Amino acid sequence: MKEYLHRYKFLQDVILSEVFAKELKEELRGRKSVIVPIPMNEEKLRQRTFSQVDRLLDAAGITYTHLLGKNEVGLGGKSKAERTALQDVFWWNGKPVPEKVLLFDDLYTTGSTLRLAAKVLKGKGAKEIKVVTLIRA
Repeated sequence: MKEYLHRYKFLQDVILSEVFAKELKEELRGRKSVIVPIPMNEEKLRQRTFSQVDRLLDAAGITYTHLLGKNEVGLGGKSKAERTALQDVFWWNGKPVPEKVLLFDDLYTTGSTLRLAAKVLKGKGAKEIKVVTLIRA
């Protein structure tokens, strides 16, 4: 999985988004929640040329809604304590927030990214937030 993620994200091997399409479709099919991908900040998006999380969902034919934007703060390379102390990593984009949300990301490391995203959505009216990630590190 480490090699897969490296090739997919950093070597921009976009076709790898299709590898887990069937499994993602099965996992996310029939969910009553609105699926919200974890966004990339604009600088990372320019560097990588595609949003790896969106492409995974696209390959699986899963409908999703962007409700968040991400500030330039990067979580990579930070300790768990540093990640936990971070605030204002995500911002709400102004679209209506449903009561039931499913956050989707490619990688779960410490949970800080998902916790910070969920905090913003809860503050804007989400009552139930669940998460699904492709990889748990």
